[in-house]
Amino acid sequence: MKTQFVPLNDASHKNLAIGDKVDYSLFETMHMLPLQVQEFMSAATSFPIVFTKNAQTGEFLSIAITALKPNTNKLLKNGQWQCRYLPIQVQLYPFGMSYIDNDNVILGVDVNNSSVAEHEAHRLFDDSGNQTVYLSKKLELASLQASYHEMTKYFIKVLLNHGLLQPRTLTVTTLDGTKTNIDGIYTIDEEKLQQLDDTTLLDFAKRGFYSAIYAHLCSLNLIDLVMEK
Repeated sequence: MKTQFVPLNDASHKNLAIGDKVDYSLFETMHMLPLQVQEFMSAATSFPIVFTKNAQTGEFLSIAITALKPNTNKLLKNGQWQCRYLPIQVQLYPFGMSYIDNDNVILGVDVNNSSVAEHEAHRLFDDSGNQTVYLSKKLELASLQASYHEMTKYFIKVLLNHGLLQPRTLTVTTLDGTKTNIDGIYTIDEEKLQQLDDTTLLDFAKRGFYSAIYAHLCSLNLIDLVMEK
């Protein structure tokens, strides 16, 4: 079933609720998921973190790799995630498409998801039309996502300004010896990082960039988690 996100409001959705078990089938065909820089440390033990370039806009994005083949997800089996950390996009679902309008978070809800219905476990609004604690927490998470996105754009901009993102081909060898090249990704160039001047290195330290940088580099060792077995 196709997703259908609609803006959430207390009038149209006053009786809407979310079940305990969310249908994650939407993500079964997503081999890459957006990841914000503030998530790198938590995500680095769950999947490889790389950068990619939008072919249409030229914008660089940080992503989590869930599979090496498009339209697959090695970390989602029988509707259950097989990783310790879930990206904010997944944590929010069946909510999504959040954006800021006059400092207010506008949240969309996928009304076609099977966990979205009346009389489910987690109501979104109480009898007076006020947000429930459940919905308030989702809105807080959406606000974090929006603010994290801006910081992530800045982080990537700094990396680009210093020429630290390099195109890279990952060569993956399966158990039977078959080798597959994965193109279209970028990683941080460790050699260039070490060649930065002292002023820049100190600025990186003050901004807390190193934890994200090394989380990204260490996560590349997890490529076997998303390989075809």
